[in-house]
Amino acid sequence: MADHAKPRVLRVFVGDRTTAPRPGADTDDGIRAAVTVSDAIDMFLAAVDDRSARDRRGRPYDRRTARDLRWCLAGHVREALGAKPVDAVRRGHVEALLADLGDDGVSQRRCRAVAAAVRALYDDAVVRGLARGNPASGVGLEVDAATPPAVGRGSERAISLVLRGATVGFLLLALVFLTESL
Repeated sequence: MADHAKPRVLRVFVGDRTTAPRPGADTDDGIRAAVTVSDAIDMFLAAVDDRSARDRRGRPYDRRTARDLRWCLAGHVREALGAKPVDAVRRGHVEALLADLGDDGVSQRRCRAVAAAVRALYDDAVVRGLARGNPASGVGLEVDAATPPAVGRGSERAISLVLRGATVGFLLLALVFLTESL
């Protein structure tokens, strides 16, 4: 027991930005620069498939989440960032990817899923010593302040008013029957 170092897994899942690689991981910048995002995606998805990759809570990814990760990473992310070295991707690249997806009509829910997939990819890359930090940390979590909250359409407002009126009517009817019974 004394020969084994204390596990340092919690640091990555809690979101600490320290980037100490796994013991034995090669931290040479030349090696790090040779690994592309596409290569990191392949390694991460293989680890997800064999259930050795863990989420931020330390649990293996379930099948549904693995399917979503594969869809986001193998599609949008590989197309936009695949040729870049893993350690060269910055927050601006991730934000530009999400902005392009939004401009192409991809829903906000799907854009948030892509941001979450990139965060998971880079969490794993940091653990493997392939990246120094997570460029997707905090990206996609902001609420767009320029977009006003959705306002109900006229028909929804009309239905709401009719239902309120019916409720008041039934309450008055109940009150009449109650007073007559006394």
